[in-house]
Amino acid sequence: MMWTFTDAKNLEEAIFNLKLKLAREIGVEEGMTVVDMGCGQGGFTAAVAKTVGANGQVIAIDDSDEYLAEFTARLDRYKVKDTVTFIRKDAANLKSALSDEVAEMVVSYRLLEELRRPENMARIVKEMARIVKKAGKVCLTELSTKARNKAEEIYIRLHKESGDCFFSRDEIVNAMKNAKLTKIQTKIFDTNIWFSPELVKQDMGFAQVWFDDAAEKNLGSIIERCGMKYPALQTFSGIRP
Repeated sequence: MMWTFTDAKNLEEAIFNLKLKLAREIGVEEGMTVVDMGCGQGGFTAAVAKTVGANGQVIAIDDSDEYLAEFTARLDRYKVKDTVTFIRKDAANLKSALSDEVAEMVVSYRLLEELRRPENMARIVKEMARIVKKAGKVCLTELSTKARNKAEEIYIRLHKESGDCFFSRDEIVNAMKNAKLTKIQTKIFDTNIWFSPELVKQDMGFAQVWFDDAAEKNLGSIIERCGMKYPALQTFSGIRP
């Protein structure tokens, strides 16, 4: 079988380019101030910072500094460190850190999937709506769980079996409506990142892939046959009236 990627360095660059394309697709533009909620290791933050450029600003929010060294190294790598401000804060309660209407856009990349307290989802969406300017856009990007082939199914299973949160489309849309956002749209953003079994077994935090004992036991034989594919992404966008 012909895999799209067999080299970790090339895979990491492909995922960054995917995020760069996504940032432009959802409406991030040069010169904007953008808040990135749940920035994690900084892959999407760097893509947004590249897009807003030197005249823009990115405020990156995370409730932990666990990945701060990796986050900083990634910003250095893409030469966007001066564009980004990191704030350690719970995304469900930013009032002490960010005032109302501070950004033209508020975005997140696979934030909801990582929630330790799923009950906070609606509060996080309300905070996103609070800090975006009037007529500004809120856009959440989450992993689509509708697998179209076995390799995508493996990736989704890896995250489900680790306890990640997967909210339904209606749950996210309703949370956006309750936050008074309007013109809500959902779109599928496709990917073509299919990596080999050997690559899956490497340490690839940037791809949110791991191969621990549980993964080897539950998915090892299927990975050997099919590899693993980065599933499509689903975006949820709304406008603050």
